[in-house]
Amino acid sequence: LGDGTTIEADAILYACGPWTAYRNLMLGVKYHSAVVPTPRVLTQSVFFDGCGDPEVYPRPDGTAYCTGFPDPAVRVTERPGEEEVRPEAIARILGAVREASGKDGALGAPPDVEQACYLPTTPDGLPIIGRLPASDSEGGGVGQYVAAGHGCWGILLGPATGEAVAGLIATGKSGGGGGR
Repeated sequence: LGDGTTIEADAILYACGPWTAYRNLMLGVKYHSAVVPTPRVLTQSVFFDGCGDPEVYPRPDGTAYCTGFPDPAVRVTERPGEEEVRPEAIARILGAVREASGKDGALGAPPDVEQACYLPTTPDGLPIIGRLPASDSEGGGVGQYVAAGHGCWGILLGPATGEAVAGLIATGKSGGGGGR
C-alpha cells in the first residue's frame, strides 16, 4: 500500500478500469457530460441521429444526463477523480442537445454538473478477463487475475464478469451458468 503496509493474499484482481496496467493494453475513451435540470421529469432516453449524435438520459429526479462526442482512445495519464473537464466539450454537447430538442425546450437550463470520465477499452474492443499466466513478465503469477476493458458495457457486463472471475478465483473455473 501507499504507506508501505503489506497485505497477504491468495489472489489479487486487477480491475481498475482504464487505469488497469496489463501489458500496456488498456486504453481510455474520454467522455464529457452535463447534468441538466428539466422543467418536468422526462420519460424517454433520446439518441439523436444527427446534430452530432448526442445522448440524453432522463433521470427520475428531474434532471437529464447529456453526453456524446467521445475523444479518441488514449493511454490514461490523468489520475482517477482528477479528469480535466474541457469547457468547449461541454459547450459542444449542450449545443447539440439544445439544437436537437429546441433551444428553449426541456434541456435549455444551465447544467448543474459538468464532468468527464474515461471508459476502459482495449485496442480490439474486447475486455481482458481471466487469470494472468504465471510466466508473464509483467507481473503475472499464481493467484493474479484481471477484469477490465468493458467500455460502455461495463455497467451491464460487470455483474456477470464479477461472477465469472469470482468462480475462477474460488474454484479455478469461471463456470457461469445461472445458478438456478
